[in-house]
Amino acid sequence: MASLADESAFATLGQDPAGFERWLVVKSFSLLAAICRTGILIVAFILLVLDPLIYGPRWWEADAQQLTVWRVCAAAYFLLFLLASGYGVSHPARSRILLAFFVAGAALFCWLGVLSWTRSGDLSTYAIFLLTMACVFSYPGHARSAIHIAATTVLAVCMAWFDGVADVDVGATGTNLVALTIASLLIDRHLMAMNRALYVQQRRSEYERERADRVLYSALPESIANELKNSPTVRAQQYPRMAVLFVDIVGFTALSAHKTPEQVVDILNAVFSEFDALVARHGAEKIKTIGDAYMVVGKGALAPIAELALDMVQAVAIYSQRSGLALQTRSGIDVGPAVAGVIGRSCLHYDVWGDAVNTASRMESTGASTKVQVSEAVFQELRDRFIFEARGECLVKGKGPLHTYFLLGHQPR
Repeated sequence: MASLADESAFATLGQDPAGFERWLVVKSFSLLAAICRTGILIVAFILLVLDPLIYGPRWWEADAQQLTVWRVCAAAYFLLFLLASGYGVSHPARSRILLAFFVAGAALFCWLGVLSWTRSGDLSTYAIFLLTMACVFSYPGHARSAIHIAATTVLAVCMAWFDGVADVDVGATGTNLVALTIASLLIDRHLMAMNRALYVQQRRSEYERERADRVLYSALPESIANELKNSPTVRAQQYPRMAVLFVDIVGFTALSAHKTPEQVVDILNAVFSEFDALVARHGAEKIKTIGDAYMVVGKGALAPIAELALDMVQAVAIYSQRSGLALQTRSGIDVGPAVAGVIGRSCLHYDVWGDAVNTASRMESTGASTKVQVSEAVFQELRDRFIFEARGECLVKGKGPLHTYFLLGHQPR
């Protein structure tokens, strides 16, 4: 069920006139481009095939000359839009192009309406124009209605001017013309309401997708989340070399016993949020939190993980001084082969397994407060860039006695 915040966000999706206007213009451009491509083919077929078959050698005589000229102009109209659309990429440019072709289309089809009426008293071609304008030219604002009414007025004046050319009752035809315009305006209003509803629905779908993506990217590394979006499963990966860092807040269990649940969550959230920022800054990957423990891996150089561990110690010290809480960390680092993958179905979990993970966990659990304990492999790789203190042999569960070191800081430059 959506929260009140979600409902509030959904309610404002349709209250975006500028966004709706941009969406309308893009939609109209794509529709008109398709119509223009089809229109060029139809007009070319009529000019090159149908007219010569129907009129024969008389295709340029007075009876067909005006229609031929109109068709040439229509082909030029379609072609010009396709050419202009390639240059109008910004919203203001597209709006101007769309309005110009809306007006030019009205003039073009008014001309066709006059030709059709003077030849046979038929206004079906003008009706096609009105419906096309309503369905295709979703131009923002009231320009659509104004151009519809103006085009109808021009055509009505032309009919009155040429009264008697066609053996048709001008009054009855004028009534039909007004009825066509009213019907077109009503269709236009209905289609605009449908467009707005479709726009809101698309915005809502985008909002839901973005919210789902935020949850996915917050739970999984970006590369894994991208793979999961494109595939129902994620392939496990073998890493020949991965740096693993465990950080634990010393004595937090005892501290939390004297705090309310809200205070416990607030403290962990403050500390881990700072850790999240540091992880992003050093280009590492957060794997998980387990209670008051925090796990990070690095799939590239080892030095950024060492720098991250030192920064985490300092960040907790600053937070402790600011909050008045006696918080300290205990950290451990190892480097070596590891396997990473996603497990679970109902609750996906990205995790890392391997000897480096186990050793890093033991480096943390057997370490000391405010210290970053590292394995021999980490010491050997970073000894020229960082300062270490030899701890000597440390009994590590499952590993026996190991030589370990405390990471103290950077080597002076």
